[in-house]
Amino acid sequence: MPATGPLTPAPPRPRPRVRDPWTALRVVLVVVGLGMVVVAVLVGQRPASLADLRAAVDAGRVETVRVSEGLEPGATGYAWQIAVWRSGPVTHRTEVWEAAPGVAVPQDSRPVLRRDLADQLQAADPDLRVVPWVEPPTSAEVLGWWLPGWTGTVLLGHAVAVVLVLVGGPPPARATRWAWLWLSWPPIGSLAFLLLSGPFPGLPAPRPGGRRLTGGWAFLLSWVVVGALVGG
Repeated sequence: MPATGPLTPAPPRPRPRVRDPWTALRVVLVVVGLGMVVVAVLVGQRPASLADLRAAVDAGRVETVRVSEGLEPGATGYAWQIAVWRSGPVTHRTEVWEAAPGVAVPQDSRPVLRRDLADQLQAADPDLRVVPWVEPPTSAEVLGWWLPGWTGTVLLGHAVAVVLVLVGGPPPARATRWAWLWLSWPPIGSLAFLLLSGPFPGLPAPRPGGRRLTGGWAFLLSWVVVGALVGG
């Protein structure tokens, strides 16, 4: 029977310490990232089609629609109209072109109407409350959602801080720096990096010396995920 030496105990996993500057920074960035998700739901505008708006009005799920100004009566040309409406907890945003008869409009995904959108909605449901909508001077479009302009500054600062942690922080766990670079697409990828790249309060600590995902495999994985999302 071959001789065996004493078993070497596995090194203990590091305990998360919020007093550690890098751990504290990752905790703050996770809180800010999750807070921005809440902000997007509460004050953001989710894109919706004209068919979605009409269906919600017909079903009685909408009491008020805010519509931006269209063409002046008797005017020629075209105008971009925005309808903002709430159905359930989410505010929706519908965009259309209003164009005079025979006038061509830019070719994009917005449907073309030959009559003011507010008039059409009011005619479809006389009890519907249609009020003017004035587009804010600044706004930010993030993953299709329209958010208040100040959120763009917050998200830019958040992205810069995530890069700072990735480049200047301690060696990340579970994946190499290059691997996390390919996987840290906001918002889900960046939150995953902040939660899993090192000890985090409430989560199992990564095992010291464990194998890490390398940049090449992460690059392939990122393309598979992107392809699945685009294909879906």
